[in-house]
Amino acid sequence: MQTFPLIAIPEYPVILIVAALLGLVCGSFVTALSHRLPRGEDFVSGRSRCPHCKTSLSARDLVPVLSWLMSRARCRHCQVAVSGRYPAIELLCSFLFAAVVLVASPFEPIRVALLCGLVVALLALSVIDLEFRRLPNGLVLFVFALCSVLTWLDQRAIVDVATGMVAVLVFGIFLRVLGQFVEKKPGLGWGDIKLATAISVALPLSTAPVFLTVGGVVALILAAWFGWRHRQRHIPLGPALCAGAFAAFL
Repeated sequence: MQTFPLIAIPEYPVILIVAALLGLVCGSFVTALSHRLPRGEDFVSGRSRCPHCKTSLSARDLVPVLSWLMSRARCRHCQVAVSGRYPAIELLCSFLFAAVVLVASPFEPIRVALLCGLVVALLALSVIDLEFRRLPNGLVLFVFALCSVLTWLDQRAIVDVATGMVAVLVFGIFLRVLGQFVEKKPGLGWGDIKLATAISVALPLSTAPVFLTVGGVVALILAAWFGWRHRQRHIPLGPALCAGAFAAFL
């Protein structure tokens, strides 16, 4: 295996290709999950439908990225434009799956599977928070479960994990109260606090600089976009937390 700083080239490139293709498929699942879960729809067995004409989609309509390109970004049945967010999410998920495999040295299937599961959950949470300004408890609990297994694999002391969780929880509540006192609105939503606490289970203190730097940059970008472009005071911080967490996990 040829190794570079931070990046390892897999001995078998097919692993990387499979991960990228699987990422496309899981990215398609993320689009369905982020659309249906906030609306209370069945995201496990429910048939995919066009949001406009409600026509059930066939297999030819559900091929990640290719179906969108072949249909020229329109529904094949009603010709209504299909948002570019769908292929964008699929490609991003594919890229993140490949990134997980690239930095996995040595390659540990269980750890890689857990990190890919976190990619799906964190990406879905980011999309939902951007659109609906909420972080569903079920997905946050799923993140907590995956992080708990990662912590078990790392054999971290329970005292260290508990201390980190309490510290993040207390700091999150402090920011919430501080925002209420200074700007007359909560500085941090309960969903953000719960997600940050769940993420902290698997992140040792040494990863804090990466988490805070990446998360802070993304938060500033979101604040500039929603505050200046859309004149909104409520900024969704879920994507910033998820971006910082993923960078720290890598």
